[in-house]
Amino acid sequence: MRIITRLDAVKKELAQAKAEKLDFQVGSISGNLRAIIANEDMEFQSGNIKSIEIKEIPIPANYLSYLSGYGSNSYGHTLAVDEEIPLPLSMERKADHAMFAAAKDCEIKKDDLLGVLILLPVHLTH
Repeated sequence: MRIITRLDAVKKELAQAKAEKLDFQVGSISGNLRAIIANEDMEFQSGNIKSIEIKEIPIPANYLSYLSGYGSNSYGHTLAVDEEIPLPLSMERKADHAMFAAAKDCEIKKDDLLGVLILLPVHLTH
């Protein structure tokens, strides 16, 4: 009885994973890509690191987030994304601010691409 119950749980997890829309797959690792888009205008001097409001990016429960190392903005690079109150990995989260480091004097405009967020599903074992 226990084996059948566990088998049903595994089948359910596999069906749920297939139902999720994933943007990429590398071997057995699948994930999503999300554009980090400015939601306000802000001026930067070269070397400034500031928090800038971004268009909200939902982060599902049990997903890790990574920033793409490939530069998406010629003025600088996004260092991190966050929200006002940090939540644990096991809860649904959202990113609504980014830390942007300017390499050049610039003005970031609303709707500018600041970077790419990579979301990877994880299975917590503890």
